[in-house]
Amino acid sequence: MVHRNFEQTEEMVNNLLQMNSKLDALEDMLISDSNDILGRAPNLLLIHYQINQLEAFRNQTMHQAKKASASSRSTLTRWFERLNSLIEAFDDYIMNLARNILPLVRAGRSDVVVKMIKIAEVEGREDEKVISKISCERPMLKYSVPGHSHTPREESCQNGCSFQVQIHAGERTSSQTLPF
Repeated sequence: MVHRNFEQTEEMVNNLLQMNSKLDALEDMLISDSNDILGRAPNLLLIHYQINQLEAFRNQTMHQAKKASASSRSTLTRWFERLNSLIEAFDDYIMNLARNILPLVRAGRSDVVVKMIKIAEVEGREDEKVISKISCERPMLKYSVPGHSHTPREESCQNGCSFQVQIHAGERTSSQTLPF
């Protein structure tokens, strides 16, 4: 067991050391793609994939560091600041692309729109995993039926609980009921 923990720690340190060079490459690709908002966005999917990998590494590392000292957690947080900035810049780029969907299609870049849809699908699946994890961590759900004045009910997740999500975009609202 001690040998396995040492190997995990060694792997984590190596990943932290390699992270800066990965971030260098990703930042260069993002700058290159975002400089031409109506361009081919050749690195869009690769950037998204690599960011997801680094995010998973960050989340796992921070989870493992929960029992570490406050000073160690603070140091790790600083190590991941650059990743957080890259994620923010990538989100801004995606939003800029989304604002330019019509010009992209007019410029013959429907492939970029398809890439954006693929990213949205991946993010949707990740959100579903998080929702599933949350529902398993809280086996009892409290919910009430809109329009009824009775008290909220509690049921276990196995009884088909669901919740409704409303997405507001300008004047449009979309509702979706998601099962737990």
